[in-house]
Amino acid sequence: MISSLVWASIRQRPGRSLLLLLGYALGVGVTVALLSIGDALVEQSRDRDLLGGGDLLVLPAGIDLETLRTGGVSSLYFTLDQARFYYRDVLAGPRFAGEIESVAPWLEDELLYLEAGDDRIAISAGGQIPSQAAALGASPDLIDGRWEDTDVDRLWMRPEPAERLREIDAFRPAPPAAMGDSTWAEWHYFNLVSPDESEWIYLTFLVGGDVPAGEWGGRVLLTYVQSDGPQLSQFIDIAPEDIELRFDAPDLEMRDSYVRLRPDGVYEIRATVPGAGGDLGVDVLLEPAALRYLPPVDVSPGGFPSGYVVPVLRGTATGSVCAAGSCREWENASAYHDHNWGVWRDVTWDWGHFEAGDLSILYGGVRQATEDGADRSGGRFAFVMDSLGLAAILPIRNIEYEWAEGRPLRMQLEAALGEQSLRLDVPVAHWLSTEQEAEGRSRTFYQLRGEAEVDAVLVDGPVSARGSGSFETWTTR
Repeated sequence: MISSLVWASIRQRPGRSLLLLLGYALGVGVTVALLSIGDALVEQSRDRDLLGGGDLLVLPAGIDLETLRTGGVSSLYFTLDQARFYYRDVLAGPRFAGEIESVAPWLEDELLYLEAGDDRIAISAGGQIPSQAAALGASPDLIDGRWEDTDVDRLWMRPEPAERLREIDAFRPAPPAAMGDSTWAEWHYFNLVSPDESEWIYLTFLVGGDVPAGEWGGRVLLTYVQSDGPQLSQFIDIAPEDIELRFDAPDLEMRDSYVRLRPDGVYEIRATVPGAGGDLGVDVLLEPAALRYLPPVDVSPGGFPSGYVVPVLRGTATGSVCAAGSCREWENASAYHDHNWGVWRDVTWDWGHFEAGDLSILYGGVRQATEDGADRSGGRFAFVMDSLGLAAILPIRNIEYEWAEGRPLRMQLEAALGEQSLRLDVPVAHWLSTEQEAEGRSRTFYQLRGEAEVDAVLVDGPVSARGSGSFETWTTR
């Protein structure tokens, strides 16, 4: 019956029937073609040879594999943040040495422009590190010449300790967003603790101010604390003509005080700060521990520049410390060093650093007061390092302080991401406070020390440890 109706319709309206048949055929054909192309792309995405010979790809955030491979518009200008750090200390680091045989950085179809007279010529270029591409069996066919690693390749992959420190710890020119802002500042910060943990030092070498207007200078600030004795804090301001800093190294000269990086990767630190009760002084050599550092990061919540790097998360200091009219020799004292820069108008922060067994723990985040009295924050994160390098990066869920009679008694921190977690419980053993008045607000800055109980679940499993450290916070009224 149905076939009779179909043939009758074809006989009566042959043109319409043919058009309908072609339409259905075209739709089915397009569907089949798209399914075939999609299946081919999936197969290619699984092909090790087409992907450079690797089993694992690390891609820029927010981009999918096929967009990157086909060179879509959305693949332009993507970057892999902290690529050198992830290569050196994570993928090619000791933690996964038994699981990852080789790692090959890869740039493919990067869009570049060449200037040829009045013309601009768009070209597509790529790049590899020869030795690493060869290790993955993905070397190109060489028609002529040599294709081998250069010194630049070595520097990218395996810099010497001093080369890496010069790369991450150098001073930076004030960015355009800081021009004309007198709160622009950049500084070296050192935290030194005596071998018996009865004395410690907070030392800051700071430069800043309104650079274009020539209204800038420096300050050396040294705070000396004894667990059962005096707490001394002194500073000296340094005129611009007595300051020498470098944009290719950590070196900073401030009259009689300085920070210098030796060719062997050891810091020479000297500071002399006069005061009514006598000079405070430090003259030490600081040796960084291997794999204990964090690369430069932008920590601003937006609206102002703010950056941070930790060249020495764990180190040892040896030399002399002078305070209260006497000098003592420290040997293998615990040492920490970070480097900060940014605009600090109405900016406060949470920060802490603890050494607990094999773990080095760092947490922090900055916030800026807005015009309506609220705080704008870029988020707070905890970083955990051990002898194999980076063990975890965890967003902080909560930081709580217990207070009594206007002083902090205890700090508790919780951070977690997926199955990994970190908990700190720190009774406050010693504290210093500094009052500030700014923009009609009263703020108090607290520098604290204590011994932390650490419970963590990291990449290698659960860990419990105890260890002392320093931490900071602000309160606003």
